[in-house]
Amino acid sequence: MIGQKILHYKILEKLGEGGMGVVYKAEDTRLEREVAIKFLPREIRVSEEKRERLKIEAKAAAALNHPNIATVYSCEEVDDEFFIVMEFVDGQELREKIKSWPLELKEAIQISGQIAEGLQMAHEKGIVHRDIKSSNIMMTQKGQVKIMDFGLAKVAGGAQVTKEGTTVGTTSYMSPEQTTGEDVDQRSDIWSFGVLFYELLTGQLPFKGDYEQAILYSIVNEDSKPVSSHLKNIPVSLDRIVSKCLEKDKTKRYQTVSELLVDIQDAKDDLGLSSSTTIKKRRSVRFPISTNSRRIAVGLSGLIIVALFFLLAPRSWFGFETVPDQRSLLVLPFNNIGGESSRQAFCDGLVETLTSKVTQLEKFHGSLWVVPSSEVRQRKITSPSEANQTFGVNLCVTGSLQGIDNGYRLTLNLVDAKNLRQLNSSVIDIDLAQLSDLQDNAVIKMMEMLNLELKPEMRGVLTAGGTTFPGAYEFYIQGRGYLQRYESVENLDAAINLFERAIEQDSSYALAFAGLGEAYWLKYRDSKDPIWVEKAVKQCEQAAYLNSYLAPVQITLGIIHAGTGKYDDAIEDFKNALDIDPKNAGAYRGLGRAYESKEMLEEAELTYQKAIEMKPGYWAGYNVLGVFYYRHSRYDEAINQFQQVIKLTPDNYRGYNNLGGIYYYLKRWKDAREMFEHSLAMKASYSAASNLGTLYYIEGRYADAVQTYETALELNDHNYAVWGNLASACYWTPGMRDKAQQNFQRAIELAEEQKKVNPNDPDVISRLAGYYAMITNRKAALTHITQALEMAPKNVQVMYQVGTAYEQLGERDKALQWVGKALENGYSRSEIEHQPELRELVADVKYQQLVSKL
Repeated sequence: MIGQKILHYKILEKLGEGGMGVVYKAEDTRLEREVAIKFLPREIRVSEEKRERLKIEAKAAAALNHPNIATVYSCEEVDDEFFIVMEFVDGQELREKIKSWPLELKEAIQISGQIAEGLQMAHEKGIVHRDIKSSNIMMTQKGQVKIMDFGLAKVAGGAQVTKEGTTVGTTSYMSPEQTTGEDVDQRSDIWSFGVLFYELLTGQLPFKGDYEQAILYSIVNEDSKPVSSHLKNIPVSLDRIVSKCLEKDKTKRYQTVSELLVDIQDAKDDLGLSSSTTIKKRRSVRFPISTNSRRIAVGLSGLIIVALFFLLAPRSWFGFETVPDQRSLLVLPFNNIGGESSRQAFCDGLVETLTSKVTQLEKFHGSLWVVPSSEVRQRKITSPSEANQTFGVNLCVTGSLQGIDNGYRLTLNLVDAKNLRQLNSSVIDIDLAQLSDLQDNAVIKMMEMLNLELKPEMRGVLTAGGTTFPGAYEFYIQGRGYLQRYESVENLDAAINLFERAIEQDSSYALAFAGLGEAYWLKYRDSKDPIWVEKAVKQCEQAAYLNSYLAPVQITLGIIHAGTGKYDDAIEDFKNALDIDPKNAGAYRGLGRAYESKEMLEEAELTYQKAIEMKPGYWAGYNVLGVFYYRHSRYDEAINQFQQVIKLTPDNYRGYNNLGGIYYYLKRWKDAREMFEHSLAMKASYSAASNLGTLYYIEGRYADAVQTYETALELNDHNYAVWGNLASACYWTPGMRDKAQQNFQRAIELAEEQKKVNPNDPDVISRLAGYYAMITNRKAALTHITQALEMAPKNVQVMYQVGTAYEQLGERDKALQWVGKALENGYSRSEIEHQPELRELVADVKYQQLVSKL
């Protein structure tokens, strides 16, 4: 096996072997990186159960993206070989490190904290590991923890691979319920974590025996010795944490890792291992004081006052970490304590509305910018470390919502996202009768934790468009929560119903009308039925009538007007939003797109650049400007923007996909393929799949292109351009001309639906010209050519599409005219010369004369 090559992986050395597989170190020759490859052993490869369990491992681990979990890149099957490709971790097993016990207390706690962070991420994704142990934890040379081997993982809602009543896991780390074959949940992992934490602190396992049955008996029937019996002077808090993890009754254990992490953080604070603004009372010691001693005491008293001043100051003094001067903030999804499904929508909606309100306060504090909740939801960010890695933020707000007698308890924590230290926290208890005050109180507490002044004029922003009706507020927040998961039709309908109920209770609730308008617009985007557009505009206009100082309402109106081709109205909407909130980067991006649609290219570019200036650390601004440069064939400038996206957010699949698109147009096809494949490995998106299909198409691999476009359509079958691309690939694949005609008809149907909503979109119109030309509908093709050129005579994409359509209609001179104009304005020559439908045009002597003059 060593030295052999399978696919594009060269086997380098054997790393280890266990019951579930053999692991090798390998080189990924395509992406030039070291990886680990896990094979099913030959002697058990015929076992369907083993193969299924390995697939479960890949599926479970691939769903996770966290710095404390080893990343799975892909799952491959070649002939009779089945293997998983994962991150190669250069380090040692935690089991080996424990052999050198004793560890420093600080190191043991830091290691346990990282393991808990990784487990928290897995549990929030519905995944239970079921085999947490010291040999399944790797430590990198820099001290970073990596949880390995999800081979025994249980995915919530997934099929059970092992037979009912059987046990899985490693005996010494099994929970009591796991020893009996009982179906386990996240609390079993918390037990195993307790065993591992015990082992880190003491160098020993809590439950022992000379043989397996003796260990199992000890786990079920005997209590472990306290950690303090092995270590002198260990804090009581650590004893308590381990004991609670090892409660035999799972209802008495920590119910979530989030609760566990809070106690670990408190233990760090007690030991002085992390910063804290809380000064704990210490037991005083009495002793006689002489005159000189009194002088010393006075001096010490003064020193303590100075130290307290520094500790509470809004900067870092003498090594104590506090809130940074420049605050980039992300609000994470709140934990729904108790897990009541009826409370989840309220919990999700509260996160969205708090994020929105704090974002509106950016204009008062130049040191603050906030990641939109839509981005957090879309990227499925669930931990501070993910937030830092993905968005580069330095602060996170975590929290939990819990039902209490006749009300709610909201807990907020401010976390240093880079160093994973809790900086501050606050608890808000509120009665249902005062529920409408919860949002304002929470924002005020967040501003206090951020050490930002809440100026009088800021309070008007907090209350704008709100309600004093508790019932209306609760319906609204729940509606916002359902709106966060709008991909489900049922959730969208539930949001609409809740907004309507909020309006029934308070007919002047502007934000509820705005939410209803947004829900109707999303309804249109899902169904493409124009009736929802009119409803969306009506509700948003009512919200603006009730309160004309809501920037988000103006932005939503701008998005709707731009999406329906009313660009002058959209420009006015976005400008209105900027009058209300002059630092709103989203409004600048919307305004730039509206200018661009009006062919006001200089104004568009300046506006996109202004959006970046508002939030220089936020990737979306660079991405939008990069797409602008791409649309206008300014490829080198586009590369710079997309490289900046990747620099700011190294895990952003969009950045790699977009950069691959530019490499494609520059004929850097090898680089393009690597970017598309890397993007797809990070997230299966229809855009990257479609782009990879286009690369196959231009290379003449038409059958591969068909397959890849079909994969893209499995992810999103509403995109007319992908249907059109599939049709073209079918057209040039032997024996698929009939299927090509069917797919062109589907592309036309979808594009015509889009045209009804936005009759002024030149991209839709010019593509329709090409589709009609391919089905030999000459009249419709010529009509759309004329419309596209009237709308956007400077648009290089339109020039190219028009030239291609004319070629299909047999009008070579006009085709040469518009293809030539596209080339003159920077369109990719490689793209043109590798299109099969333009082969005869490219071979024409007139084309050769044309390009010789460029």
